[in-house]
Amino acid sequence: MHLRFRRALSAFMALVLLASAPALALEMILEEPTPTPAVSEIADDGMLRVYLLSLGDPASLGMTLAGSYTVEGDRGFRFDRDTQIVLAADGENVLLSVGGLTIDMGPSLTLTRQAVTDGGENGIYIHETGRDTLYEGDLTVSVSDGGLRSILTIHIEDYLKGVVAYEMSDSFPLEALKAQAVAARTYAMGRKWVSAARDYDVVDTTQDQVYRGLDASYANVIAAVEDTRGVVGTYNGGFAMCYYTASNGGQTALATDIWGGSGDYGYLAMADDPYDLENPASLVNSLTFRADLSDSAALRGMLEEGLAALEMPYEDIQIESVVSVEPVEPRFEGSYMYTQLRFTLSLSAYVRGWQAQEGDNYAPLFDDGSAFSEEMLASVYGLSLARRGRLSLPLVYQDGRVALPETVTVDLSVYDQIKDGLSLGLNGGDYELVSVTQEGDTFTISMRRFGHGVGMSQRGAQWMAGEYGMSYTEILNFYYPGMTLEVIDWPEVELTALEDLPDSIGAARARPTPTPTPAPLPALEEGEYYATVALESRSSSLNVREEPSTSARIVAALGYGRRVIVSEDAGDGWVRIRTAELEGYVRLEYLEAE
Repeated sequence: MHLRFRRALSAFMALVLLASAPALALEMILEEPTPTPAVSEIADDGMLRVYLLSLGDPASLGMTLAGSYTVEGDRGFRFDRDTQIVLAADGENVLLSVGGLTIDMGPSLTLTRQAVTDGGENGIYIHETGRDTLYEGDLTVSVSDGGLRSILTIHIEDYLKGVVAYEMSDSFPLEALKAQAVAARTYAMGRKWVSAARDYDVVDTTQDQVYRGLDASYANVIAAVEDTRGVVGTYNGGFAMCYYTASNGGQTALATDIWGGSGDYGYLAMADDPYDLENPASLVNSLTFRADLSDSAALRGMLEEGLAALEMPYEDIQIESVVSVEPVEPRFEGSYMYTQLRFTLSLSAYVRGWQAQEGDNYAPLFDDGSAFSEEMLASVYGLSLARRGRLSLPLVYQDGRVALPETVTVDLSVYDQIKDGLSLGLNGGDYELVSVTQEGDTFTISMRRFGHGVGMSQRGAQWMAGEYGMSYTEILNFYYPGMTLEVIDWPEVELTALEDLPDSIGAARARPTPTPTPAPLPALEEGEYYATVALESRSSSLNVREEPSTSARIVAALGYGRRVIVSEDAGDGWVRIRTAELEGYVRLEYLEAE
């Protein structure tokens, strides 16, 4: 069906204000904007394909089907609620193990979600995630490079409930969470609209957006998604690319500056962000040092190397104090991404046996032009010298050293020296902003921006909503000044009940017994004993492997309380077990002897 839109907001207000601070978030390569039809003409069902890249293409996956599921809508291949299954890669095929049965499913299978009638949850718990979160949708699993490749097809509104909670936090103010929901929804739709050539729209990591499934306890996140249902940002008839970052360091960045490329990103701007800068939760790394550098040997060393490169005509030059520090040479016009820090230094040098030379531009103090001894030099205060215009007046002798009257400047590279040499970096890429403050004889160098800095700052949004009471539309107006909000009227997700499915086997696959009754255990042989599977959670399962190794193929999964026969000790915490239907190896720690 064609989407129906209603205009929600007029053009955004212009950006104002200034600042500087840290950032992390989406690390990505900027793509050229792909021409799209007017948003109001887009036909879309609201479904999103999410590649579960965070699983890492494992050799096997254990899961609990917490709802109503079939294999590809086959009524004869259905599973009862809370059935535990294991999928494993075997060559080019996927094996499905359930209730003691192992079935070759061919190169791929799809676990299809059907309608539930008991009002309970309806999704999948994937054990390998290590989280108690629900993946609401259809799961397609195939073999890729010897491992399992999983793609979840889920409605975008359900997807967002597993994104906003992890890109921000359920503890953030509601209006900030709403802004995040709109940005994430818009970003996902923009990615979907250029993904036709592949079998997924987004991945579940920071390569796109972090998605970790539904945690029903995150009430604020769920409310934020539901309150903004369908709201997306548009620009020039297509979806805006709503980049966002953990903290921009006090200034938003331009996408083309950070990632290069070109294109029309008129909904973004480089502007100062006082909200991010004010938020004490915005990350900053700082170094405070005294002007005499007595408390920073690392910085003194870098400056001394810079002085040595100047090849000054004095012996034993030493830094007496830092007079000033100034960020210079911004990477981009108007940006606080300065590439150099300019240190102005006062110096001293030691002059040994200096003697007047013919042609020196000064009036000798001694008629014979004799050399000055150290004792004589140390006793004269305010001695005026001028040697070929290299030194101004006066030179002051202190403890046998000469304080040079002229200051010298040394430039240090922000990203090549300061960031790493002083451990001030916040990102793998060079995105940080740098600033310097001075109080008396103490200086502080600070680096901010945790992330790329493009688009919305999550810490800025948090502060705008929490401290200034700003709405999610005001937050979005600030960070995406050229963007317009519209509302997509997506159709509701329609699931088919089991009883409405056609009664067929489909795909000529064998029927599993979802919860079979185990056959009685055979009699014990010499040295064997009975044991029971004892797991911390009744919803977990114990993998039975072909060999005593976690890298060995999984041949079955045993549920909590399942009785087995322990036949031998395989060493390193592994034992060989058997039942009436199978044999294999398990970890002894998950068994309780009878």
